[in-house]
Amino acid sequence: MSLKKHPEYKAELERLEYTVDYVKDIILAMDTKREQYNEELREAYIDFDFLDSSLSYVRIMMNSKFLERLENSYDGLVHAEKKPYFCRIDIKREGNSKEDKLYIGKIALPRADGDETPLVIDWRSPVASVYYDGNLGHVTYETPSGTHSGELLLKRQYIIKDGKLEDMMDVDFASTDEFLQVALQENKDNRLKDIVNTIQAEQNKIIRASISEPLIVQGAAGSGKTTIALHRIAYLIYTYEESFTPENFMIIAPNSLFLNYISEVLPELGVDQVEQTTFVDLVYDLTGVKYKLVSPDEKLEKLLVDGDENALIRDVSMFKGSLEFKEIIEKYVLSLEQDFVPQEDLKLEEYTILTAEEVNSIFLKDFYYLPIYSRIPRVKKILTSKLKKELNSIIEELEDDYDKRLNEVRRSTDDAEERREQLGILMDERDNKIESLKKTSKNAVKKYIALFPQNDALHYYRELATSPEKLQYFANNEINQEFLSYFCNYTKEVLAKKRVEFEDLTPLLYIQYKAFGFKKEMKAKHLVIDEAQDFSLFQIDILKEIFDTEMFTLLGDISQGIHSYRGMNDWNELREKVFTSGNSRYLTLEQSYRTTIEIMDLANDVLKLTELPGLVLAKPVVRHGEKPKVLRQKNQNETISALEKRVQDLKEKDYSTVAIICKTTKECTKLKKSLDKRGNIAAKQLNANDISYEGGIVILSAYHAKGLEFDAVIITTLEEDYEQTELDLKLLYVAMTRALHSLDVVCTGKTLSILNKTNAVEKG
Repeated sequence: MSLKKHPEYKAELERLEYTVDYVKDIILAMDTKREQYNEELREAYIDFDFLDSSLSYVRIMMNSKFLERLENSYDGLVHAEKKPYFCRIDIKREGNSKEDKLYIGKIALPRADGDETPLVIDWRSPVASVYYDGNLGHVTYETPSGTHSGELLLKRQYIIKDGKLEDMMDVDFASTDEFLQVALQENKDNRLKDIVNTIQAEQNKIIRASISEPLIVQGAAGSGKTTIALHRIAYLIYTYEESFTPENFMIIAPNSLFLNYISEVLPELGVDQVEQTTFVDLVYDLTGVKYKLVSPDEKLEKLLVDGDENALIRDVSMFKGSLEFKEIIEKYVLSLEQDFVPQEDLKLEEYTILTAEEVNSIFLKDFYYLPIYSRIPRVKKILTSKLKKELNSIIEELEDDYDKRLNEVRRSTDDAEERREQLGILMDERDNKIESLKKTSKNAVKKYIALFPQNDALHYYRELATSPEKLQYFANNEINQEFLSYFCNYTKEVLAKKRVEFEDLTPLLYIQYKAFGFKKEMKAKHLVIDEAQDFSLFQIDILKEIFDTEMFTLLGDISQGIHSYRGMNDWNELREKVFTSGNSRYLTLEQSYRTTIEIMDLANDVLKLTELPGLVLAKPVVRHGEKPKVLRQKNQNETISALEKRVQDLKEKDYSTVAIICKTTKECTKLKKSLDKRGNIAAKQLNANDISYEGGIVILSAYHAKGLEFDAVIITTLEEDYEQTELDLKLLYVAMTRALHSLDVVCTGKTLSILNKTNAVEKG
């Protein structure tokens, strides 16, 4: 049915025009108010009364706060002017005789006339859940007051652009509706976008899951994990606005490029001031130390090359991320405090102010709850107070003693001259002694405190992690001696180059936390971790301890765990060993919305070759496309020529983003040089240090592609091959599942012959 033939077309058109005009009126009113309050703010500064500054300050702040509230909703209204809502539901709630027509948008629009039903309701409101979850007929939805039910009579979707109604459709369910298909067919740009109008039921379940329990989401490639995580934050901030602010949420993403990629979603959803960081930057921020880091790519690329040492390198990384290593560090740091206090008394010249045992007791008992180094200022304060008090007592006793001696001289010496001389000597001696005590007391505590150890977290980590004796002692002699020797030598070699590996950051952070503490205030109470499969149990456990919270949303895909040597292979281990209270919730996203059935089928074939237990294969949404082609070439020159031709073909299809994915950075660099030399393709190479991606044609490694998506992907091999190993197959799977619409493989010689074991179509 054409749009204009829809029986409610005229009514819907009028409704949209009314809503758009209503938004325009609000914006105009806000602009006027903003100017008015800006003027009042200027006047408040001009009239600032320094004699009665408190009242003037309050006036300024009230105007500033109002202006801030104005600005917070202003951007959302500007967007709403172009698209005030995206759907409508008609629902007859239980107990009501009248049905409600509810229009749903990104922000709520209350009516100025005081009508209880808003002009537009927020997509995060409880009743809006019915749009995402319910089919026509009986429905239920949760609110703070309990479960409500009703009859869903209509679900209508709209395509509105620039305030104009372009299309609308009445639907029964959303999972395979036409509007979702349209959204999935769109070409990709360089940023992730919000999906409020196409959220699916399984995604909505995750978005609206309870905030009070740790949520672990196993999501297949293309299931929308990242997008859902961001929408969940927006939902939680809206739902729990009285308990949490945006500053109470933190997103931890894999790298800066990824953060840039997702940067527009939260602002589009009307949410600002959520801290977005990487684990590396979080460590730097909390410790105040920017450690020189060995590139994680360096180790990954080393592990991609078969070698006898690889198994040991994996074991070292795995051990550093284990809860057993955390326990060793905890025992080690606890031992430090036993011999931390100087084995000397605090003395003021010949007077003992506090014995070493007394200072040690203060350190261990009075401030046991503080990190070791955080106790020093407290101890110093007590020592200073004690010294001041004792100094006064010593001076009093000294003066009393000299008064007695002076009186004795006065009584026993008859000769006036001799008496005067002896009295003078005693008075000078007394005054000099008191002056000396006062002078010495000024630096006595400072000098004593200087006797405390003055080390940093890296010193203590080196002392522990390179000492077989210490590690074995704190591990209760449970570490294999051969492995222990390798572990210590390996760590010593890395640290000797004044560098640390990614796996060293977690123990360094833990030592900083236990021994030194953090100066930064911990505002975050809910942590959202994307690509959580690449986090170790130690990492997540320490975040739980540092932020003193169990409110986590963890999203990842074990199938994409290319850092499994330091990450997780089983979510159950996380639930059993970290979230030990037993209240964690585990949900899965199996539906893949990113790519076509043909591409996903091939990727799943590759993943099956890993033969890993418990694999959750992605189920592609019903969207077809061309079958991936394998273009095998005889030599590298022919491979590059075939690649150039394929890129040109894709450009003619108006694809906005095309990714040429090689196995490693080394092969990417080689390919980039060859393409630049030929001059037929202008492509940018993306690396770990890049913080932004501006679209177009890019060359990047499979491990840098994780988390991103492109209209078209061309997997290319010049020399490097993908073998039938877990790591290689996961990398190939990651590369394939970056494609939205088109996937090709352009390979040289016998490389990628592993695809012969799949349903790939090969063309010479």
